[in-house]
Amino acid sequence: MSLFENLLDSFVVLVALATSAIWLRHRGTILKSQEAVFGRLVTDFALPALIFASLSAEPFTVSKLLPALLLFSSIAAVMVVAWLVGRAMGLSRPVLGSVILVSGVGSSSTLGYALIQRVFHDDPEVMTTVVAMGEFGVVLPLFTFGVALAIFFGRDETEQTSLWAASKPFFTSPIFYALVLGIAASMLGIPQDHKAVRLLNDFLRLASDSLSFLVAFTIGLMLKPVAYREIAPLIALVAGLKLIVEPLIAGGLALALALSPVTRELLILEAAMPSGTLAAVLAGRYGCDGAVASAVLIATYILSLLLLPVIVYFSL
Repeated sequence: MSLFENLLDSFVVLVALATSAIWLRHRGTILKSQEAVFGRLVTDFALPALIFASLSAEPFTVSKLLPALLLFSSIAAVMVVAWLVGRAMGLSRPVLGSVILVSGVGSSSTLGYALIQRVFHDDPEVMTTVVAMGEFGVVLPLFTFGVALAIFFGRDETEQTSLWAASKPFFTSPIFYALVLGIAASMLGIPQDHKAVRLLNDFLRLASDSLSFLVAFTIGLMLKPVAYREIAPLIALVAGLKLIVEPLIAGGLALALALSPVTRELLILEAAMPSGTLAAVLAGRYGCDGAVASAVLIATYILSLLLLPVIVYFSL
């Protein structure tokens, strides 16, 4: 079976799970007050387990940071274009800040990991590469440069917010601890035949396997009707940049540097993810237009159902 067929099959399964979440919410099986629980289980349980398991399973080398740098470069390029186009459109500072963030930053650590985990059958080397790519290329820059950007465009001139205070939640989160401990375990070369290590690996594997289910349900519960007519130009701008331009830039950089076909495929998949929930959260938290960010984010998830298989088919 080809990579595209694997991707399509995996995408159909995730869409089916998301649709199940929508149906269960409609029936009242899942209450609106419980929606946030699934998101927290992703960020505080399944995702840290996957990060630690993936990084500790394979030797971590500096060379794994090159794809992360290329992904970050693709994001930065798209953000610059979003800034230029947004200024030409005359967007207000809060709206412009939101558009820049959701145009560049994607759901690499949530939907991206879940999808790649299924497409590549949880291959240890692939997962180590993609986790390094997502955490160092997207998540770490988001909670440093991204927070600074959100503060700049959304700040109240009378309010003083330090970069450290804004980014501190990431550096005290389970995701960051899993990142550090996973790299440390990889470098230490912990023996895998010890009973305690085997039990830990079994626990991590089961926790990691829950990521696809939790991500799909989180997306399904997040999806709501969007006022398309009011923000159609912003949706067109963000979707075009995030779902089409960014993966093309990432794939072009991978070709230019003659990276392996698998690494190029991973770069394109990660770059083609819809806008990231964390980007919208940070936009709203630091004074940018959170309502616009959330509405555009939801629209990119809907549009990705059509565009992701297409862009991958023509890019790989």
